Amino acid sequence: MARLDKSTFSRIGTVIAMADVVESVRLMEEDTPSFIERWQGFVAFVAQQLPEHGGRMRRSLGDGLMLEFADAAGCMRALLAMQAWLHERNRSMQPHERMHLRIGAHLADLVEDQYDIYGPDVNLSSRIAALAGPNEIIISAALREQLQQWAGATIDDLGICHLKHVRDPVHAFRVGPPGAASVIPAQALAAPPSLRARIAITPFASEGEAVPGSNGESLADEIVAALARSDVLHVMSRMSPVAPVDATASGQQQPGPAYVLGGRTRAAAGSVTLYLELTESLHGHVTWAETFARALRDPSSMHPHLLAHVVAAVHGAVIHQEVEASRNRPLPSLEGGTLLLASLGLMHRLAPVDMDQARAMLEHLVDRWRRQSIAHAWLSHLHVLRVQQASAGFTAHEGAVARAQSAAGVQGDPGSALVLALDGHASLHTALNKEAAADRYAQALRLRGDHSLALLFQAELLALLECGPQARAIAERALGTLSLEPLRYLYEAICAMVMLADGDSEAAHGLAQQSVQRNPRYLPAWRTLVVAQVETDRLGEAHAALQRLMTKQPAFAVNAFLQASPFDGELAGRYSEALLHAGAPAE
Repeated sequence: MARLDKSTFSRIGTVIAMADVVESVRLMEEDTPSFIERWQGFVAFVAQQLPEHGGRMRRSLGDGLMLEFADAAGCMRALLAMQAWLHERNRSMQPHERMHLRIGAHLADLVEDQYDIYGPDVNLSSRIAALAGPNEIIISAALREQLQQWAGATIDDLGICHLKHVRDPVHAFRVGPPGAASVIPAQALAAPPSLRARIAITPFASEGEAVPGSNGESLADEIVAALARSDVLHVMSRMSPVAPVDATASGQQQPGPAYVLGGRTRAAAGSVTLYLELTESLHGHVTWAETFARALRDPSSMHPHLLAHVVAAVHGAVIHQEVEASRNRPLPSLEGGTLLLASLGLMHRLAPVDMDQARAMLEHLVDRWRRQSIAHAWLSHLHVLRVQQASAGFTAHEGAVARAQSAAGVQGDPGSALVLALDGHASLHTALNKEAAADRYAQALRLRGDHSLALLFQAELLALLECGPQARAIAERALGTLSLEPLRYLYEAICAMVMLADGDSEAAHGLAQQSVQRNPRYLPAWRTLVVAQVETDRLGEAHAALQRLMTKQPAFAVNAFLQASPFDGELAGRYSEALLHAGAPAE
Protein backbone atom coordinates (compact mmCIF):
# COMPACT_ATOMS: atom_id res chain seq x y z
CA MET A 1 0.00 0.00 0.00
CA ALA A 2 1.34 3.43 -0.91
CA ARG A 3 2.23 5.74 1.98
CA LEU A 4 0.33 9.01 2.30
CA ASP A 5 2.31 12.06 1.40
CA LYS A 6 1.98 14.27 4.47
CA SER A 7 3.18 17.24 2.46
CA THR A 8 -0.23 17.32 0.77
CA PHE A 9 -1.90 18.07 4.12
CA SER A 10 -1.92 21.34 6.07
CA ARG A 11 -3.19 22.13 9.57
CA ILE A 12 -5.49 25.09 10.10
CA GLY A 13 -7.29 26.71 13.02
CA THR A 14 -10.72 27.92 12.02
CA VAL A 15 -14.39 28.17 12.99
CA ILE A 16 -16.62 25.41 11.62
CA ALA A 17 -20.42 25.70 11.56
CA MET A 18 -22.78 22.85 10.71
CA ALA A 19 -26.37 23.66 9.71
CA ASP A 20 -29.21 21.35 8.76
CA VAL A 21 -32.94 21.61 8.15
CA VAL A 22 -35.20 20.24 10.88
CA GLU A 23 -37.46 17.44 9.60
CA SER A 24 -36.15 17.84 6.08
CA VAL A 25 -37.35 14.35 5.08
CA ARG A 26 -40.94 15.21 6.01
CA LEU A 27 -40.80 18.54 4.19
CA MET A 28 -39.34 16.87 1.11
CA GLU A 29 -41.97 14.13 1.10
CA GLU A 30 -44.85 16.58 1.51
CA ASP A 31 -43.79 18.96 -1.28
CA THR A 32 -40.52 18.16 -3.02
CA PRO A 33 -40.53 21.03 -5.60
CA SER A 34 -41.31 23.63 -2.94
CA PHE A 35 -38.61 22.35 -0.59
CA ILE A 36 -35.95 22.29 -3.32
CA GLU A 37 -36.88 25.78 -4.48
CA ARG A 38 -36.71 27.21 -0.96
CA TRP A 39 -33.47 25.39 -0.17
CA GLN A 40 -31.80 26.63 -3.36
CA GLY A 41 -32.89 30.17 -2.56
CA PHE A 42 -31.47 29.85 0.95
CA VAL A 43 -28.15 28.45 -0.29
CA ALA A 44 -27.89 31.30 -2.82
CA PHE A 45 -28.41 33.83 -0.01
CA VAL A 46 -25.77 32.15 2.16
CA ALA A 47 -23.25 32.03 -0.68
CA GLN A 48 -23.82 35.73 -1.37
CA GLN A 49 -23.39 36.96 2.20
CA LEU A 50 -20.58 34.66 3.40
CA PRO A 51 -17.70 36.78 2.00
CA GLU A 52 -18.97 39.77 3.98
CA HIS A 53 -18.36 37.81 7.20
CA GLY A 54 -15.09 36.12 6.33
CA GLY A 55 -16.72 32.80 5.53
CA ARG A 56 -16.86 30.22 2.79
CA MET A 57 -19.00 27.17 2.01
CA ARG A 58 -17.21 23.84 2.45
CA ARG A 59 -20.12 21.52 1.67
CA SER A 60 -23.77 21.65 0.60
CA LEU A 61 -25.57 18.38 1.23
CA GLY A 62 -29.11 18.98 -0.02
CA ASP A 63 -30.51 19.75 3.42
CA GLY A 64 -27.39 20.86 5.28
CA LEU A 65 -24.31 23.05 5.05
CA MET A 66 -20.74 22.99 6.36
CA LEU A 67 -19.36 26.51 6.65
CA GLU A 68 -15.90 27.80 7.57
CA PHE A 69 -15.12 31.21 9.06
CA ALA A 70 -11.94 33.10 9.80
CA ASP A 71 -13.16 34.45 13.16
CA ALA A 72 -15.89 33.89 15.75
CA ALA A 73 -17.68 37.24 15.44
CA GLY A 74 -17.98 36.92 11.67
CA CYS A 75 -19.37 33.42 12.11
CA MET A 76 -22.04 34.62 14.56
CA ARG A 77 -23.10 37.51 12.31
CA ALA A 78 -23.48 35.17 9.37
CA LEU A 79 -25.41 32.53 11.30
CA LEU A 80 -27.81 35.07 12.80
CA ALA A 81 -28.37 36.53 9.32
CA MET A 82 -29.18 33.04 8.02
CA GLN A 83 -31.74 32.46 10.76
CA ALA A 84 -33.27 35.91 10.19
CA TRP A 85 -33.57 35.28 6.44
CA LEU A 86 -35.44 32.03 7.04
CA HIS A 87 -37.63 33.65 9.69
CA GLU A 88 -38.81 36.27 7.19
CA ARG A 89 -39.56 33.65 4.51
CA ASN A 90 -41.50 31.55 7.02
CA ARG A 91 -43.93 34.35 7.92
CA SER A 92 -46.18 33.71 4.94
CA MET A 93 -46.27 29.91 5.38
CA GLN A 94 -48.37 27.56 7.48
CA PRO A 95 -46.54 26.35 10.63
CA HIS A 96 -46.11 22.78 9.36
CA GLU A 97 -44.67 24.06 6.03
CA ARG A 98 -41.95 26.25 7.53
CA MET A 99 -38.28 25.49 7.11
CA HIS A 100 -36.34 25.68 10.37
CA LEU A 101 -32.60 25.44 10.79
CA ARG A 102 -30.49 24.08 13.64
CA ILE A 103 -26.86 25.08 13.77
CA GLY A 104 -23.78 24.08 15.75
CA ALA A 105 -20.41 25.85 15.69
CA HIS A 106 -17.00 25.12 17.18
CA LEU A 107 -13.48 26.57 17.15
CA ALA A 108 -11.74 23.78 15.30
CA ASP A 109 -8.23 22.52 14.66
CA LEU A 110 -8.34 20.75 11.31
CA VAL A 111 -6.30 19.07 8.63
CA GLU A 112 -7.15 19.95 5.03
CA ASP A 113 -6.15 18.82 1.58
CA GLN A 114 -7.37 19.76 -1.88
CA TYR A 115 -10.54 17.66 -1.45
CA ASP A 116 -11.81 18.01 2.12
CA ILE A 117 -11.14 18.86 5.77
CA TYR A 118 -10.54 16.22 8.45
CA GLY A 119 -10.18 15.80 12.19
CA PRO A 120 -12.21 15.05 15.31
CA ASP A 121 -13.34 18.67 15.54
CA VAL A 122 -15.38 18.21 12.34
CA ASN A 123 -17.33 15.43 14.02
CA LEU A 124 -17.61 17.44 17.23
CA SER A 125 -19.10 20.40 15.34
CA SER A 126 -21.74 18.09 13.89
CA ARG A 127 -22.53 16.62 17.32
CA ILE A 128 -22.87 20.11 18.81
CA ALA A 129 -25.39 20.92 16.08
CA ALA A 130 -27.41 17.91 17.22
CA LEU A 131 -27.93 19.68 20.57
CA ALA A 132 -29.76 22.52 18.83
CA GLY A 133 -33.51 22.74 18.60
CA PRO A 134 -35.34 24.38 15.70
CA ASN A 135 -34.09 27.94 15.07
CA GLU A 136 -31.24 27.49 17.58
CA ILE A 137 -27.51 28.09 17.34
CA ILE A 138 -25.37 26.10 19.79
CA ILE A 139 -21.65 26.80 20.21
CA SER A 140 -18.79 25.24 22.16
CA ALA A 141 -17.00 26.79 25.14
CA ALA A 142 -13.90 27.29 22.98
CA LEU A 143 -15.89 29.43 20.56
CA ARG A 144 -17.64 31.25 23.41
CA GLU A 145 -14.23 32.35 24.69
CA GLN A 146 -13.66 34.17 21.39
CA LEU A 147 -16.90 36.15 21.87
CA GLN A 148 -16.17 37.69 25.28
CA GLN A 149 -16.09 41.24 23.91
CA TRP A 150 -18.84 40.75 21.33
CA ALA A 151 -22.26 42.18 22.23
CA GLY A 152 -24.17 41.27 19.09
CA ALA A 153 -26.24 38.43 20.57
CA THR A 154 -27.80 36.88 23.64
CA ILE A 155 -25.73 33.93 24.88
CA ASP A 156 -27.21 31.42 27.32
CA ASP A 157 -25.10 28.91 29.26
CA LEU A 158 -26.43 25.35 28.74
CA GLY A 159 -23.89 23.78 31.09
CA ILE A 160 -22.22 20.43 30.54
CA CYS A 161 -23.79 18.39 27.73
CA HIS A 162 -23.21 14.79 26.67
CA LEU A 163 -22.87 14.09 22.96
CA LYS A 164 -23.44 10.83 21.15
CA HIS A 165 -20.21 8.96 20.29
CA VAL A 166 -18.11 11.66 21.97
CA ARG A 167 -16.20 10.38 25.00
CA ASP A 168 -15.98 13.58 27.05
CA PRO A 169 -18.90 15.95 27.75
CA VAL A 170 -18.72 19.49 26.38
CA HIS A 171 -19.71 22.86 27.78
CA ALA A 172 -22.27 24.35 25.38
CA PHE A 173 -23.93 27.74 24.88
CA ARG A 174 -27.03 28.90 23.00
CA VAL A 175 -26.74 32.02 20.81
CA GLY A 176 -29.67 34.17 19.68
CA PRO A 177 -30.47 37.76 18.66
CA PRO A 178 -30.59 40.21 21.59
CA GLY A 179 -33.94 39.95 23.34
CA ALA A 180 -35.37 37.33 20.99
CA ALA A 181 -36.63 33.88 21.90
CA SER A 182 -34.39 31.29 20.33
CA VAL A 183 -36.74 28.34 20.37
CA ILE A 184 -39.95 28.04 18.36
CA PRO A 185 -43.08 26.63 19.99
CA ALA A 186 -43.28 22.86 19.74
CA GLN A 187 -46.73 23.01 18.16
CA ALA A 188 -45.25 24.78 15.12
CA LEU A 189 -43.75 21.47 14.02
CA ALA A 190 -45.57 18.36 12.91
CA ALA A 191 -46.24 16.05 15.86
CA PRO A 192 -43.97 13.00 15.97
CA PRO A 193 -45.76 9.72 15.27
CA SER A 194 -47.18 7.69 18.11
CA LEU A 195 -44.98 4.82 19.23
CA ARG A 196 -47.78 2.87 20.89
CA ALA A 197 -48.72 -0.47 19.34
CA ARG A 198 -52.25 -0.44 17.92
CA ILE A 199 -54.58 -3.11 19.28
CA ALA A 200 -58.25 -3.87 18.67
CA ILE A 201 -60.45 -5.87 21.04
CA THR A 202 -63.32 -7.76 19.45
CA PRO A 203 -66.46 -8.71 21.40
CA PHE A 204 -66.01 -12.11 23.01
CA ALA A 205 -68.32 -14.95 22.10
CA SER A 206 -70.50 -16.25 24.96
CA GLU A 207 -71.16 -19.93 25.51
CA GLY A 208 -72.99 -21.96 28.17
CA GLU A 209 -75.50 -20.64 30.70
CA ALA A 210 -76.77 -17.07 30.50
CA VAL A 211 -75.25 -15.92 33.80
CA PRO A 212 -75.05 -12.20 34.71
CA GLY A 213 -71.46 -11.00 34.49
CA SER A 214 -70.43 -13.62 31.95
CA ASN A 215 -71.52 -11.71 28.85
CA GLY A 216 -68.59 -11.67 26.43
CA GLU A 217 -69.20 -8.17 25.14
CA SER A 218 -69.32 -6.61 28.63
CA LEU A 219 -66.09 -8.39 29.62
CA ALA A 220 -64.43 -7.12 26.44
CA ASP A 221 -65.55 -3.59 27.33
CA GLU A 222 -63.84 -3.85 30.73
CA ILE A 223 -60.60 -4.96 29.09
CA VAL A 224 -60.87 -2.09 26.57
CA ALA A 225 -61.23 0.41 29.42
CA ALA A 226 -58.23 -1.05 31.26
CA LEU A 227 -55.94 -1.21 28.21
CA ALA A 228 -56.94 2.33 27.21
CA ARG A 229 -54.85 3.58 30.16
CA SER A 230 -51.71 1.94 28.76
CA ASP A 231 -48.55 3.94 28.07
CA VAL A 232 -47.47 1.63 25.24
CA LEU A 233 -50.70 0.35 23.63
CA HIS A 234 -53.20 2.32 21.57
CA VAL A 235 -56.64 0.74 21.80
CA MET A 236 -58.56 1.31 18.59
CA SER A 237 -62.20 2.27 18.74
CA ARG A 238 -64.68 -0.59 18.59
CA MET A 239 -66.36 1.43 15.82
CA SER A 240 -63.18 1.35 13.69
CA PRO A 241 -62.88 -1.38 11.07
CA VAL A 242 -60.72 -4.23 12.37
CA ALA A 243 -58.38 -4.79 9.44
CA PRO A 244 -54.72 -5.66 9.37
CA VAL A 245 -52.01 -3.15 8.62
CA ASP A 246 -51.87 -3.01 4.84
CA ALA A 247 -50.35 -0.88 2.15
CA THR A 248 -52.14 1.18 -0.47
CA ALA A 249 -51.08 1.49 -4.07
CA SER A 250 -49.05 4.54 -3.05
CA GLY A 251 -47.11 2.44 -0.56
CA GLN A 252 -48.48 4.27 2.50
CA GLN A 253 -49.47 2.12 5.45
CA GLN A 254 -53.00 2.34 6.74
CA PRO A 255 -53.32 2.72 10.53
CA GLY A 256 -55.08 -0.56 11.22
CA PRO A 257 -54.46 -2.60 14.36
CA ALA A 258 -51.16 -4.42 14.64
CA TYR A 259 -52.80 -6.83 17.10
CA VAL A 260 -56.32 -8.14 17.65
CA LEU A 261 -57.45 -9.54 21.00
CA GLY A 262 -60.37 -11.95 20.81
CA GLY A 263 -61.83 -14.77 22.83
CA ARG A 264 -64.87 -16.42 24.31
CA THR A 265 -66.52 -16.95 27.68
CA ARG A 266 -68.23 -20.05 29.07
CA ALA A 267 -70.36 -19.87 32.20
CA ALA A 268 -71.51 -22.83 34.28
CA ALA A 269 -72.15 -23.70 37.94
CA GLY A 270 -71.37 -20.29 39.40
CA SER A 271 -68.10 -19.77 37.54
CA VAL A 272 -66.94 -18.39 34.22
CA THR A 273 -64.04 -19.44 32.01
CA LEU A 274 -62.46 -16.77 29.82
CA TYR A 275 -60.32 -17.86 26.87
CA LEU A 276 -58.26 -15.10 25.20
CA GLU A 277 -55.95 -15.10 22.20
CA LEU A 278 -53.80 -12.34 20.74
CA THR A 279 -53.31 -12.36 16.98
CA GLU A 280 -50.59 -10.51 15.10
CA SER A 281 -52.84 -9.12 12.39
CA LEU A 282 -50.46 -8.72 9.45
CA HIS A 283 -49.75 -12.46 9.17
CA GLY A 284 -52.62 -13.80 11.24
CA HIS A 285 -50.36 -15.60 13.73
CA VAL A 286 -51.66 -16.26 17.24
CA THR A 287 -48.83 -14.96 19.42
CA TRP A 288 -50.38 -15.68 22.83
CA ALA A 289 -53.36 -17.54 24.27
CA GLU A 290 -54.46 -18.23 27.84
CA THR A 291 -57.49 -19.47 29.74
CA PHE A 292 -58.68 -17.75 32.92
CA ALA A 293 -61.26 -19.12 35.34
CA ARG A 294 -63.07 -17.28 38.12
CA ALA A 295 -66.01 -17.61 40.43
CA LEU A 296 -68.97 -15.31 39.83
CA ARG A 297 -68.93 -13.66 43.26
CA ASP A 298 -69.67 -10.23 41.76
CA PRO A 299 -71.79 -10.63 38.64
CA SER A 300 -71.54 -6.92 37.81
CA SER A 301 -67.90 -6.85 36.72
CA MET A 302 -64.69 -8.76 36.19
CA HIS A 303 -62.69 -9.43 39.36
CA PRO A 304 -59.95 -6.75 39.69
CA HIS A 305 -57.19 -9.36 40.10
CA LEU A 306 -58.30 -11.19 36.97
CA LEU A 307 -58.49 -7.93 35.01
CA ALA A 308 -54.99 -6.94 36.16
CA HIS A 309 -53.69 -10.39 35.17
CA VAL A 310 -55.21 -10.06 31.70
CA VAL A 311 -53.84 -6.55 31.17
CA ALA A 312 -50.31 -7.52 32.23
CA ALA A 313 -50.41 -10.70 30.12
CA VAL A 314 -51.46 -8.79 27.00
CA HIS A 315 -48.69 -6.24 27.50
CA GLY A 316 -46.16 -8.99 28.06
CA ALA A 317 -47.26 -10.82 24.91
CA VAL A 318 -47.09 -7.71 22.72
CA ILE A 319 -43.65 -6.73 24.03
CA HIS A 320 -42.35 -10.28 23.56
CA GLN A 321 -43.63 -10.30 19.98
CA GLU A 322 -41.94 -6.96 19.24
CA VAL A 323 -38.64 -8.28 20.64
CA GLU A 324 -38.92 -11.28 18.33
CA ALA A 325 -39.83 -9.05 15.37
CA SER A 326 -36.67 -6.99 15.92
CA ARG A 327 -34.26 -9.95 15.86
CA ASN A 328 -31.51 -9.85 13.22
CA ARG A 329 -32.98 -6.80 11.52
CA PRO A 330 -31.14 -3.51 10.94
CA LEU A 331 -32.50 -0.71 13.11
CA PRO A 332 -33.46 1.59 10.19
CA SER A 333 -35.84 -1.12 8.93
CA LEU A 334 -37.82 -1.25 12.19
CA GLU A 335 -40.97 0.75 12.92
CA GLY A 336 -40.75 3.22 15.77
CA GLY A 337 -43.18 1.22 17.90
CA THR A 338 -41.11 -1.93 17.47
CA LEU A 339 -37.96 -0.08 18.50
CA LEU A 340 -39.63 1.23 21.66
CA LEU A 341 -41.39 -1.94 22.79
CA ALA A 342 -38.49 -4.23 21.92
CA SER A 343 -36.13 -1.98 23.87
CA LEU A 344 -38.42 -2.23 26.93
CA GLY A 345 -38.37 -5.99 26.75
CA LEU A 346 -34.61 -6.20 26.21
CA MET A 347 -33.44 -3.66 28.79
CA HIS A 348 -35.35 -5.40 31.59
CA ARG A 349 -33.59 -8.68 30.92
CA LEU A 350 -30.55 -6.83 32.35
CA ALA A 351 -28.03 -8.95 30.42
CA PRO A 352 -25.28 -6.60 29.17
CA VAL A 353 -25.77 -7.63 25.53
CA ASP A 354 -29.53 -7.03 25.76
CA MET A 355 -29.08 -3.65 27.47
CA ASP A 356 -26.61 -2.60 24.78
CA GLN A 357 -29.09 -3.55 22.09
CA ALA A 358 -31.90 -1.69 23.88
CA ARG A 359 -29.71 1.40 24.18
CA ALA A 360 -28.88 1.24 20.45
CA MET A 361 -32.60 1.00 19.65
CA LEU A 362 -33.56 3.98 21.81
CA GLU A 363 -30.66 6.10 20.57
CA HIS A 364 -31.69 5.31 17.01
CA LEU A 365 -35.26 6.27 17.88
CA VAL A 366 -34.11 9.57 19.40
CA ASP A 367 -32.03 10.29 16.29
CA ARG A 368 -34.99 9.47 14.05
CA TRP A 369 -37.47 11.68 15.94
CA ARG A 370 -35.65 14.02 18.32
CA ARG A 371 -38.92 15.26 19.83
CA GLN A 372 -40.11 11.80 20.89
CA SER A 373 -40.17 12.48 24.61
CA ILE A 374 -41.08 8.90 25.49
CA ALA A 375 -37.90 7.60 23.83
CA HIS A 376 -35.79 10.05 25.85
CA ALA A 377 -37.58 9.01 29.05
CA TRP A 378 -37.02 5.28 28.56
CA LEU A 379 -33.41 5.88 27.51
CA SER A 380 -33.00 7.69 30.83
CA HIS A 381 -34.50 4.70 32.65
CA LEU A 382 -32.06 2.36 30.93
CA HIS A 383 -29.14 4.39 32.25
CA VAL A 384 -30.68 4.35 35.75
CA LEU A 385 -30.75 0.55 35.55
CA ARG A 386 -27.09 0.59 34.52
CA VAL A 387 -26.28 2.74 37.55
CA GLN A 388 -28.06 0.21 39.77
CA GLN A 389 -26.17 -2.64 38.11
CA ALA A 390 -22.91 -1.10 39.29
CA SER A 391 -21.05 -4.41 39.04
CA ALA A 392 -20.64 -3.85 35.31
CA GLY A 393 -18.25 -0.96 35.99
CA PHE A 394 -20.53 1.93 35.09
CA THR A 395 -19.44 5.38 36.24
CA ALA A 396 -21.00 8.71 37.15
CA HIS A 397 -21.24 9.32 33.42
CA GLU A 398 -24.24 6.97 33.35
CA GLY A 399 -26.06 9.10 35.90
CA ALA A 400 -25.35 12.30 34.00
CA VAL A 401 -26.68 10.77 30.78
CA ALA A 402 -29.79 9.51 32.62
CA ARG A 403 -30.56 13.02 33.91
CA ALA A 404 -29.90 14.64 30.52
CA GLN A 405 -32.22 12.21 28.75
CA SER A 406 -34.99 12.52 31.34
CA ALA A 407 -34.76 16.32 31.14
CA ALA A 408 -35.11 16.11 27.35
CA GLY A 409 -38.19 13.95 27.85
CA VAL A 410 -39.81 16.46 30.21
CA GLN A 411 -38.95 19.34 27.90
CA GLY A 412 -40.67 17.52 25.04
CA ASP A 413 -43.80 16.48 26.96
CA PRO A 414 -44.26 17.98 30.44
CA GLY A 415 -47.83 16.66 30.43
CA SER A 416 -46.92 12.97 30.43
CA ALA A 417 -47.26 11.16 33.76
CA LEU A 418 -44.86 8.46 32.58
CA VAL A 419 -42.18 10.95 31.50
CA LEU A 420 -42.46 12.85 34.79
CA ALA A 421 -42.28 9.64 36.86
CA LEU A 422 -39.16 8.44 35.04
CA ASP A 423 -37.55 11.88 35.47
CA GLY A 424 -38.18 11.72 39.22
CA HIS A 425 -36.75 8.22 39.37
CA ALA A 426 -33.58 9.43 37.61
CA SER A 427 -33.24 12.31 40.09
CA LEU A 428 -33.60 9.94 43.05
CA HIS A 429 -31.15 7.26 41.92
CA THR A 430 -28.50 9.26 40.06
CA ALA A 431 -28.49 12.55 42.00
CA LEU A 432 -29.93 11.30 45.33
CA ASN A 433 -32.32 14.26 45.13
CA LYS A 434 -35.44 13.29 47.08
CA GLU A 435 -37.00 16.74 46.79
CA ALA A 436 -36.82 16.75 42.98
CA ALA A 437 -38.20 13.21 42.87
CA ALA A 438 -41.11 14.11 45.17
CA ASP A 439 -41.97 17.10 42.99
CA ARG A 440 -42.01 15.02 39.81
CA TYR A 441 -44.08 12.21 41.35
CA ALA A 442 -46.60 14.73 42.64
CA GLN A 443 -46.88 16.28 39.17
CA ALA A 444 -47.32 12.85 37.57
CA LEU A 445 -50.05 11.81 39.99
CA ARG A 446 -51.89 15.10 39.59
CA LEU A 447 -52.11 14.28 35.90
CA ARG A 448 -53.04 10.63 36.45
CA GLY A 449 -53.74 9.53 39.97
CA ASP A 450 -53.88 5.87 38.94
CA HIS A 451 -50.58 5.76 37.05
CA SER A 452 -48.99 2.52 38.20
CA LEU A 453 -45.31 3.38 37.72
CA ALA A 454 -45.71 6.82 39.34
CA LEU A 455 -47.41 5.14 42.31
CA LEU A 456 -44.60 2.60 42.58
CA PHE A 457 -41.89 5.23 42.57
CA GLN A 458 -43.79 7.39 45.06
CA ALA A 459 -44.11 4.38 47.39
CA GLU A 460 -40.36 3.82 47.12
CA LEU A 461 -39.67 7.45 48.04
CA LEU A 462 -42.09 7.38 50.99
CA ALA A 463 -40.37 4.24 52.28
CA LEU A 464 -37.01 6.01 52.07
CA LEU A 465 -38.58 8.89 54.01
CA GLU A 466 -39.68 6.35 56.66
CA CYS A 467 -43.41 6.70 55.98
CA GLY A 468 -43.92 2.95 56.04
CA PRO A 469 -47.73 2.51 56.32
CA GLN A 470 -48.45 5.13 53.64
CA ALA A 471 -45.76 3.68 51.38
CA ARG A 472 -47.19 0.18 51.77
CA ALA A 473 -50.72 1.18 50.84
CA ILE A 474 -49.48 2.94 47.68
CA ALA A 475 -47.10 0.09 46.77
CA GLU A 476 -49.95 -2.44 46.97
CA ARG A 477 -52.03 -0.24 44.63
CA ALA A 478 -49.11 -0.03 42.21
CA LEU A 479 -48.47 -3.78 42.19
CA GLY A 480 -52.17 -4.46 41.73
CA THR A 481 -52.33 -2.26 38.62
CA LEU A 482 -49.03 -3.28 37.00
CA SER A 483 -49.37 -3.46 33.22
CA LEU A 484 -45.78 -3.57 31.90
CA GLU A 485 -45.10 -7.25 32.60
CA PRO A 486 -41.32 -7.09 31.93
CA LEU A 487 -41.05 -4.71 34.92
CA ARG A 488 -42.70 -7.09 37.40
CA TYR A 489 -39.37 -8.00 39.00
CA LEU A 490 -38.73 -4.28 39.57
CA TYR A 491 -42.16 -3.82 41.17
CA GLU A 492 -41.57 -6.80 43.46
CA ALA A 493 -38.11 -5.55 44.49
CA ILE A 494 -39.36 -2.06 45.33
CA CYS A 495 -42.40 -3.44 47.14
CA ALA A 496 -40.09 -5.70 49.16
CA MET A 497 -38.09 -2.67 50.29
CA VAL A 498 -41.36 -0.91 51.17
CA MET A 499 -42.42 -3.86 53.31
CA LEU A 500 -39.12 -3.64 55.19
CA ALA A 501 -39.77 0.05 55.82
CA ASP A 502 -43.20 -0.85 57.19
CA GLY A 503 -41.68 -3.41 59.56
CA ASP A 504 -42.98 -6.49 57.75
CA SER A 505 -39.79 -8.44 57.06
CA GLU A 506 -41.71 -11.64 56.28
CA ALA A 507 -43.66 -10.01 53.45
CA ALA A 508 -40.42 -8.36 52.27
CA HIS A 509 -38.76 -11.79 52.14
CA GLY A 510 -41.53 -13.23 49.97
CA LEU A 511 -41.50 -10.35 47.49
CA ALA A 512 -37.71 -10.18 47.25
CA GLN A 513 -37.58 -13.94 46.69
CA GLN A 514 -40.08 -13.61 43.85
CA SER A 515 -38.06 -10.76 42.33
CA VAL A 516 -34.72 -12.62 42.26
CA GLN A 517 -36.42 -15.75 40.91
CA ARG A 518 -38.03 -13.70 38.15
CA ASN A 519 -34.81 -11.85 37.28
CA PRO A 520 -31.66 -13.06 39.09
CA ARG A 521 -29.61 -10.24 37.57
CA TYR A 522 -31.29 -7.40 39.51
CA LEU A 523 -28.86 -6.51 42.31
CA PRO A 524 -31.12 -4.31 44.51
CA ALA A 525 -33.47 -7.27 44.97
CA TRP A 526 -30.61 -9.44 46.24
CA ARG A 527 -29.62 -6.80 48.81
CA THR A 528 -33.18 -6.52 50.10
CA LEU A 529 -33.49 -10.32 50.19
CA VAL A 530 -30.38 -10.61 52.37
CA VAL A 531 -31.74 -7.99 54.78
CA ALA A 532 -35.15 -9.68 54.97
CA GLN A 533 -33.55 -13.08 55.57
CA VAL A 534 -31.37 -11.78 58.40
CA GLU A 535 -34.35 -10.06 60.01
CA THR A 536 -36.46 -13.23 59.82
CA ASP A 537 -33.68 -15.41 61.26
CA ARG A 538 -32.91 -17.20 57.99
CA LEU A 539 -29.18 -16.74 58.48
CA GLY A 540 -28.10 -19.71 56.39
CA GLU A 541 -30.20 -18.47 53.49
CA ALA A 542 -28.86 -14.94 54.01
CA HIS A 543 -25.24 -16.15 53.76
CA ALA A 544 -26.07 -18.06 50.58
CA ALA A 545 -27.89 -15.08 49.05
CA LEU A 546 -24.99 -12.78 49.91
CA GLN A 547 -22.60 -15.14 48.15
CA ARG A 548 -24.81 -14.94 45.05
CA LEU A 549 -24.72 -11.16 45.31
CA MET A 550 -20.94 -11.08 45.73
CA THR A 551 -20.54 -13.33 42.70
CA LYS A 552 -22.50 -10.85 40.62
CA GLN A 553 -20.86 -7.80 42.26
CA PRO A 554 -17.42 -8.81 43.55
CA ALA A 555 -16.51 -5.28 44.61
CA PHE A 556 -19.63 -4.84 46.75
CA ALA A 557 -18.99 -3.12 50.08
CA VAL A 558 -21.65 -1.92 52.49
CA ASN A 559 -20.36 1.61 53.08
CA ALA A 560 -19.81 2.33 49.38
CA PHE A 561 -23.29 1.01 48.56
CA LEU A 562 -24.98 3.22 51.15
CA GLN A 563 -22.97 6.27 50.12
CA ALA A 564 -24.11 5.89 46.49
CA SER A 565 -27.74 5.04 47.31
CA PRO A 566 -30.71 7.17 48.45
CA PHE A 567 -30.92 5.20 51.73
CA ASP A 568 -30.46 7.10 54.98
CA GLY A 569 -31.80 7.14 58.53
CA GLU A 570 -33.15 4.02 60.22
CA LEU A 571 -33.62 2.06 57.00
CA ALA A 572 -30.00 2.62 56.01
CA GLY A 573 -28.94 1.40 59.44
CA ARG A 574 -30.98 -1.77 59.08
CA TYR A 575 -29.50 -2.50 55.65
CA SER A 576 -25.99 -1.88 56.98
CA GLU A 577 -26.44 -4.07 60.06
CA ALA A 578 -28.06 -6.97 58.20
CA LEU A 579 -25.60 -6.99 55.29
CA LEU A 580 -22.63 -6.90 57.67
CA HIS A 581 -24.20 -9.65 59.79
CA ALA A 582 -24.54 -11.82 56.67
CA GLY A 583 -20.83 -11.37 56.00
CA ALA A 584 -20.60 -8.48 53.54
CA PRO A 585 -17.41 -6.38 53.77
CA ALA A 586 -17.75 -2.89 55.20
CA GLU A 587 -15.13 -1.39 52.88
